[in-house]
Amino acid sequence: MNELVSSVDRGVAETRRVISALPEGDLTESMKGEFQGAFGELQQNVNATMANLRTVLGEVRAAIDTINSGAGEMRTASGDLSKRTEQQAASLEETSSALEEITVAVKSSTERATEASHMVDEARRSTEQSSPVVKEAVSAMGRIEQASGEIGQIINVIDEIAFQTNLLALNAGVEAARADEAGKGFAVVAQEVSELAQRSATAAKDIKTLISRSGGEVEAGVKLVTATGEALTLIQGHVVKINEHVHSIATAAKEQSTGLSEVSTAVNQMDQTTQQNAAMVEESTASTNRLADEAANLARLIARFQLEAGQSVPRAVTSSNRPIASPARALGRKLSSAFAGNTALAAKSDWEEF
Repeated sequence: MNELVSSVDRGVAETRRVISALPEGDLTESMKGEFQGAFGELQQNVNATMANLRTVLGEVRAAIDTINSGAGEMRTASGDLSKRTEQQAASLEETSSALEEITVAVKSSTERATEASHMVDEARRSTEQSSPVVKEAVSAMGRIEQASGEIGQIINVIDEIAFQTNLLALNAGVEAARADEAGKGFAVVAQEVSELAQRSATAAKDIKTLISRSGGEVEAGVKLVTATGEALTLIQGHVVKINEHVHSIATAAKEQSTGLSEVSTAVNQMDQTTQQNAAMVEESTASTNRLADEAANLARLIARFQLEAGQSVPRAVTSSNRPIASPARALGRKLSSAFAGNTALAAKSDWEEF
């Protein structure tokens, strides 16, 4: 009877010693000694339970280390991403502002190029309208030159008539001198006719000189007008080419303005999206910081438990290109199966009996 009581006391004492270490987080204790019967089975179950707890908490610690390391990396990455996103948002905002200024400048250039194209069109039409006028002027100068030639011929006829009249007046004077007194009156008339013929010849000579001079001037004018017509024709060709170039420039500027407007719209949309992404990154960074804080807090809580000395605790993988299984899911599976099986059921039954 004394041995039975002693065995019960030792079993209860060992069980109390192991259980009392649990609130302190000490999982290194186990029931020592040799027990028979129910206490032997209790010893086996308690020691197995403590071993399972040490294994599970060791794996929990490793998982927490992995989560803590990943959360730290996520915090660093989120901070870097937040900074880069802010920088990108600022750059996009500056780019959008610069594009708007360029778009306004190109639009102004397009309007000026279009206006220049209209002015060149008007200049082309003016040269086209001036060309017939110059042709008419050349034709008129030609007719004037022809008329001057005809007037010269008429003056030559008048000069010949004056010459013949002068000869007739001289002959009449000779005949009047032969008639003596009876021809005096006729001689006076012949003298006056002779003087009139001389004045007519002088006037015809002066007119001929003027006509000749006018003919030279008309000929020079014809040459100048002809040169002007040729220059206008050349200018018209240049104006047509300039019009084509200016029209091409205006068309290209209009297309550039349209393209810049589309680019500006796209950059504005990118700017808005980047601003939204920046806000989301800030929220993600805040969530990552909270996750890192919770992981650190959980690590401090798990650190209270003492495991067996020399027990290997897995290190967190710092870098890997392969997908990493979620530590939380693995932890859930291990916790769900930690006390599964007949051993745990038997331990539960023994504790209820005790």
